[in-house]
Amino acid sequence: MKTGRLISLLFFSYIKCQTLQRTLLDTAMQHTGSQNYLEENLRDTISTMVAQFLQKLTYEEVQTTVKELLDFAEKCKSLKMHESPSECSYRLMTTFLEHICNNQGMVDKHAFSNCCNINNTARHKCFLLHKKDDEGHSDIFQIPNPEQICEMDKENQVSVRGRFIYETSRKHPFLYGPTILTMSACYETAIQSCCQEENKTECFQIKVEPIRKYIREISLRHHHLCDIGIKFNHEVAKSVFLYEYSRRLPELPLLVILRVVTVYQNLLGKCCKLEDPLECYSHGKEMFRRVVLESHERVKNYCDLHEKLGDNNFHDRLMVLYTKKAPQLPAQELIMFTKNMAAAATRCCPLSHEQRFLCMEDAAKLILGALCRRHEAEPVNVGVGHCCDDSYAFRKPCFDDLQVDGTYISPPLSCDQIINLKEGLCKAREEEFQTEKQKLLSNLVKQKPYATEMQFQSIIVDFTHLVKICCQAEKSEMCFQEEESKLIEKCQSLLGGK
Repeated sequence: MKTGRLISLLFFSYIKCQTLQRTLLDTAMQHTGSQNYLEENLRDTISTMVAQFLQKLTYEEVQTTVKELLDFAEKCKSLKMHESPSECSYRLMTTFLEHICNNQGMVDKHAFSNCCNINNTARHKCFLLHKKDDEGHSDIFQIPNPEQICEMDKENQVSVRGRFIYETSRKHPFLYGPTILTMSACYETAIQSCCQEENKTECFQIKVEPIRKYIREISLRHHHLCDIGIKFNHEVAKSVFLYEYSRRLPELPLLVILRVVTVYQNLLGKCCKLEDPLECYSHGKEMFRRVVLESHERVKNYCDLHEKLGDNNFHDRLMVLYTKKAPQLPAQELIMFTKNMAAAATRCCPLSHEQRFLCMEDAAKLILGALCRRHEAEPVNVGVGHCCDDSYAFRKPCFDDLQVDGTYISPPLSCDQIINLKEGLCKAREEEFQTEKQKLLSNLVKQKPYATEMQFQSIIVDFTHLVKICCQAEKSEMCFQEEESKLIEKCQSLLGGK
């Protein structure tokens, strides 16, 4: 059982998010401890660790590294009375990182030289920061030939399961290890079931899709938890206060409770310096009420706007707002970011008052978390940096209130460069057309960030109408050529006073 505790500590306590994931560890231990789950899956557990840290290794290279680490991990089964699993996990991690640093080819392949030149504590954090989460990956495990997979499974089930663990681990380096092991068992069951079916390909698609979706969603949450644990550890440590408050107010999202806690701490700091602190404290309840009410109002206004505009126009509005806030981002990134926000509104806003509040706050923290990881990798601007780094609790309100980035100077684009009308738009699917329209919108905003919503919308409406008319015309290409000049002229009048 000590090895089970060791590996759990290795994945949770030591490797990632020490404070935040402690409650998850307790839950996991209740399950895994009773079945000696990790004890029985030691090789797979270490395989997961290696693939998550060394994402460029081939499957065969991972197995070689695992074999070298297994001998040391086995020694932790026989801990002395005064030794704890965490001490052994520390030594195993140190051994693992030392193993990497002693292999120059591995260091060069993963660009780890800066990590290997520093001490153990800093080295570990450095390795963590090198992890790359493939958030846009659509399929966790490709099935090129169902018949071949079934034959492989028949001959060697370990190989199929092992390769699933390898692929999932390296593409989701922040995903909790035991979750990967559990999903590998689900995947294995799906394979065995589908290999009995006549239409194996269809069966794989039906049964593997829920696994893929679950892994993608839970990986995003685990990554978010790790980010917050590393960046805001001082706030996370206050979780006990937070826990008691949340038990009394289960209808409030965690982040709203954290906002209340932040206001409370600021109030304490202010009141303790006064001659009559009790009188000062008496205003606390009203302050807390305002924090909760304001959070509710923000979500209500957001959902009211979504209901008023509809899905597509609401997405357009978000494009305008966030292009102003972060014009440095390429149009395609802005489209994907605002698409996720619009999708959250579509999903959450029809729910009951309390449920949509919980749903929107939960979705926003993950979406903004992804934006902040993007900023961490390649800084966007000062405003985005401030909202990402200043206060986790008030991150969403900060982004809501962020205004035009006045420091941004857009590369000059003429209207004939911005507007690109072609016959291919007639064959485009609805989603592709929306993307083209929003690229136009984003480029207009970057060129003229202080123009009114109505000015932008006027051009977009004309663009949409023009495409519809010309696509119905007998000679579409000629129609586009004739009508495009009118739209360019309107565009020039907008940009003329820039």
